[in-house]
Amino acid sequence: MVLFGRGKAKSSKGLPAAALAIVLSLAIGCAASKEAELHKAITNSTSASQKQTIENTISNWFGGIPITVADNVFSKASNITIERKAKVDSRGLPVEGRHDNPVYSFTLLSDGKHCLLRNDQTGELAKLENMNCYPNHD
Repeated sequence: MVLFGRGKAKSSKGLPAAALAIVLSLAIGCAASKEAELHKAITNSTSASQKQTIENTISNWFGGIPITVADNVFSKASNITIERKAKVDSRGLPVEGRHDNPVYSFTLLSDGKHCLLRNDQTGELAKLENMNCYPNHD
């Protein structure tokens, strides 16, 4: 396809097609950016079943390893961090003095209708069913 050819026949067909392609790509880009905005969120309270949902979601991201979170998870802050326990000796001290276990972080988000949990390492989002949260303006 010739966009700016010397012949009138080629330029009259090429230019409108190029302009149409540009307009369509801009329209698609604008449509994609109009997704619901996500905001950090917190909860008023977390029931036992909601806490279990959060634990199960994080556990699934870790391949089924059991996870425990506090009863008041996400009530004061939008982020939590989870760290694997260090291997300890019989005295309760870390084996070889220190550990290098990574810390994993998760963020509670809201799109205005739903609560979502984001795995901050992968960016993956999971919708948390039957949970109420509201924007955290900290």
